[in-house]
Amino acid sequence: MSVVAPARSECLSEDAILGLATGALADDAAAETHLASCATCSALLAAAVRDGGSRAWDALAGSTLGPYRIDGQIGAGGMGAVYRAWDPRLGRAIAIKVLHDRRDLATEARAAAAIDHRSIVAIFDVGEADGIHYVAMELVEGESLRSVLANGALGLARTRELAIALVDGLVAAHARGVVHRDLKPENLILTRDGLRILDFGLAKHVDATRLDETEPGTVQGTAGYMAPEQARGGTVDARADVFAVGAIAYELATGTRAFPGATAADRLSATLRDTPPLDALGGLAPIIARCLAKEPRDRFQTAADLAWALAAPAVAVPKATSRRAILAGGAAAIGTGVLGYLLGHRRSPERAAMKLRPLTHQAGRVFTARFLPDGNRVVYGAAWGVDPVAIHVVDLVANETTLLELPSADVLAVSRRGELLASVGHRFVDHQSARGKLVAASLAGGPPRPLADDVQEADFGRDETIAVVRAAERGFRLELPLGVTLVDEPGWITHPRVSPDGKRVVYLQHPDTDDDGGAIVLVDVATRTTRVLAGGWASVAGIAWERDGQALRFTASRDDLVSSLYRVTLAGDVTAIPTPTSGRLRFHDLAADGRGLVTIDAWRLRAMVGDHDRSMSEISAVADLTSDGTQVLIAEAGDLEVGNGTYLVPYAGGRPLRLGPALPIAVSPSGKLVAAIGREADHLVVYATDSGATPPIATPGVVYFGRWLDERSLLALFDRRVWRLGFDARPVPLADRGDTFRLDPARTRAAWVDGGALRVLDLAAGTTRVVAGDFGHTVVCGWLAEPDAIVVRSTTTPLILERVDPATGARSPHLQIQPPLMGLKAVDNLVLHADGKRFAYSYGQELSQLLVMPPL
Repeated sequence: MSVVAPARSECLSEDAILGLATGALADDAAAETHLASCATCSALLAAAVRDGGSRAWDALAGSTLGPYRIDGQIGAGGMGAVYRAWDPRLGRAIAIKVLHDRRDLATEARAAAAIDHRSIVAIFDVGEADGIHYVAMELVEGESLRSVLANGALGLARTRELAIALVDGLVAAHARGVVHRDLKPENLILTRDGLRILDFGLAKHVDATRLDETEPGTVQGTAGYMAPEQARGGTVDARADVFAVGAIAYELATGTRAFPGATAADRLSATLRDTPPLDALGGLAPIIARCLAKEPRDRFQTAADLAWALAAPAVAVPKATSRRAILAGGAAAIGTGVLGYLLGHRRSPERAAMKLRPLTHQAGRVFTARFLPDGNRVVYGAAWGVDPVAIHVVDLVANETTLLELPSADVLAVSRRGELLASVGHRFVDHQSARGKLVAASLAGGPPRPLADDVQEADFGRDETIAVVRAAERGFRLELPLGVTLVDEPGWITHPRVSPDGKRVVYLQHPDTDDDGGAIVLVDVATRTTRVLAGGWASVAGIAWERDGQALRFTASRDDLVSSLYRVTLAGDVTAIPTPTSGRLRFHDLAADGRGLVTIDAWRLRAMVGDHDRSMSEISAVADLTSDGTQVLIAEAGDLEVGNGTYLVPYAGGRPLRLGPALPIAVSPSGKLVAAIGREADHLVVYATDSGATPPIATPGVVYFGRWLDERSLLALFDRRVWRLGFDARPVPLADRGDTFRLDPARTRAAWVDGGALRVLDLAAGTTRVVAGDFGHTVVCGWLAEPDAIVVRSTTTPLILERVDPATGARSPHLQIQPPLMGLKAVDNLVLHADGKRFAYSYGQELSQLLVMPPL
């Protein structure tokens, strides 16, 4: 078959370039003349020549390659071919990739093997046989996005979902120093388990601090998806992948290419010259526009930044999902929200448009923010990426941000003279309660002045007096001035704010450090009397005085995580203020001219299995481990396309098994039965993992936590009491005081921490005893088979696990677990296997963006 070169005035087609490179196209004067005058086609031809000539790869089908049996060809191109193959040693089907250039194979193998992520195809082996270099990899069953696009545009919601999955994989790749450089719909496979990224053949594994993948002067990639600097042969880094994501997302949403053209040269020219129309992209328009910026400096600077932008507008938590479920992450705690979610899932409507000015664009968490007295600058504490919290200053006029030269610290307050109160060594001590050394610092520089230790929060009062919140024996205490107790009460105190005249202090009162629901409380400084201004909030965080001291602005929610802005007077009259977001809004400060300082927080609940994130949606909670440790029981409540509900996920990774729409709490000893929270409050749904229907189990009310004793009965927690439940049996209380517990491997004893005491329930005797020792700020997370030991863990991170002798209370170190740091919130439901090695847990993640709100 011959290939005819185009006329001299036209750019060469991709087939023509490949034909010239491989010798399939005879010499043609017109083509030679065109190549002499066209730098683009010359560069593409040079790249094709480097890739080597074609080969009849289909001849490999039916043969062996190294230890592998080649069954049939899956696909082929100018660079090589991919086959379905069989690995007789492990008895599994795999994919074999062969290329002309073994350097590309080595590059691909190193790049992909360096990344352990569910979105990226795993590499098993690399080798050479009969002069053929190959890579053995995971066989992915699915359909390429190019094939999916043959049916037209996918719509904005589906586009956002797929873009998030793609970028999630890129974040992992970039963190390991790998840039793909050839992202396109052909390299993205849509499987039953989600989106998978193929073909790291152009990737290069380098220093992760540089991510500098392509030397100047080379052109590699696919026209229409490669970034302008890539098309020019310039230096390429991670921002080229960001550009490709924008081009792919554009095509998914609209059904047309962002940079169309009949030839590769046409598409390259469009990439360098044109800006695609964005009118049909809705809320994705500004995100895709920024991805497709011609200059790398104008794009998202990291995939993590892009991930935040994609996730933040889309996060809408189920209407009745509990605040604690997101913050703590435990399946025991998710129950209230799960039941409300199942009974009536609703999203909050978008609110009135309001122009907000964003001050931050990085991925991470903003802790505290304040206006400086001049109103032209903002100071805030934030932990970006995996870095510790640090204090930043934004000049609103110059639009510049500087880092304050302090050790790791969060800003707590600003005085009228511009002096800062900061928490140095700011760390989480108990769930959400974060503490550090209180210091006074000047923006002009100089060493900070130490004031007090173990302070949670602080505020300046009139005449530069200082109010602080610290942990106390009963709970927490509010001091004003420093060292003089104003309020001492059980529960958790946050957000102390001294009134402009110094006569009153308002604070937020919560039941515990793992739940920010509660009330707004006002205390009179002279009389020390307190009264509730506004109570009954499911979540309340963020408050500031108005300038005249007669009212306050605060953000809260009555029944979900979609916080709104409110105003409350000293008489307790609460009015809602229209706000521009349907997400989590947090109010930080109010300027003299009425501008507000707010963060919009994107919430996710992540399910970790060992060191691997096995989350399938925005809200993914670990519930239990099977007795043999091979499966993890996970609740999904984040609008999975295939359905929320109960999943069994292989510990080692693989396809999850969905059992049904109810949300799980426990798996039976055999692994064949799963108890779950359904639509009704008086019983648990029971799923069989093999076949057949099972009857429900009666409960005394909504049971949020439990563990199977055998194949017929469970131990469950309801109303702070421990109950025995079973098939065809009435619920029976076994202990009057209880908390989330763990059973010993024989399932004859249960252990939990309550009020700082470690309690052990003997199920046969029906008696409870207290183990010697102080176990405050710990929870039980497991029970070992050998030695016989209860395992408790800290309530803050990193998680410190200790073995406890149930007879003597003697403690010894067992394990330390560090959850992912970016946006990390508290961890609740960690499940440790009886072998003491395998574990799974959920953690809350908060990603924040700081913005200035105009005067209202």
